[in-house]
Order: sequence, then structure tokens, then C-alpha cells
Amino acid sequence: MSNKETTDKLKRINILVVDDMESMVNLVKSCLLSLGAEKITTATNGANAWSILNKKDIDLIICDWDMPKMTGFGLLKLVRESEMHKHIPFLLLTAAREKKLVMDALEAGVSDYLAKPFQPKELSFRVVKLLRKIP
Repeated sequence: MSNKETTDKLKRINILVVDDMESMVNLVKSCLLSLGAEKITTATNGANAWSILNKKDIDLIICDWDMPKMTGFGLLKLVRESEMHKHIPFLLLTAAREKKLVMDALEAGVSDYLAKPFQPKELSFRVVKLLRKIP
């Protein structure tokens, strides 16, 4: 995918960023905006994200693992069990280093994961890779 194709696709798609830390939301949004994304919606936990998913067309989810009310893993399971949402690429951000947690996420159908702390370039690489899964 060329840079122009990446930018064009990012301008068209709706991205949902889910994290309870405003600084992390701002970092992810900044990275996405620098890639050319224009339609970014945010949520502070999995429960809010689920509500948004059922009201708005979302093409890509970037979600933290550990949040109050509903974790990223809880949201991932709901998304993958839903006929309407199961196709959405799901990037899980996690500070967890435990292999079991990562394996649980992989078994539940996560598209990719990224360990915190990460460099914006790492996030950009993962997002561009996931764009290929979006029609």
C-alpha cells in the first residue's frame, strides 16, 4: 500500500480509540492524524465503546486492555461475538507483559497488539498493516 493509498484510506475510515487515560488517547490521536486520519471517535472504557459501536459505523478499533467498567478484553469478546462487528480489525494496547494475557487476546480474535510504552512509529506501522484488512 503506497503512502497516498494509506492516506486516502485513513481519510475515509472511522476509527475508534478507547483508553481511560487522556494522555494515551491524545498520543494515539496525534499519531493517527499525522498519518492522515480524519474521523476519530474516542471512548473512555469498553462500555462506552460498545455503545458507540452500536450507533456508528466503525472501521478500526484501537483499544487499551485495562480500563474500568469494561476492559479491552471484554470489548474484544463482545465485538468478536457480534455478527455486525466481528469483521472490525482490533488493535489492543497493553502494558501487560504476561504471555497468558496476550495468548487470551489472540485466542479471542485480536487482530494485533502493541505493548506499552510504544513509539508512535510502532503504532503507525501496526495501523497501516491493519488497513489492508479494511475494504
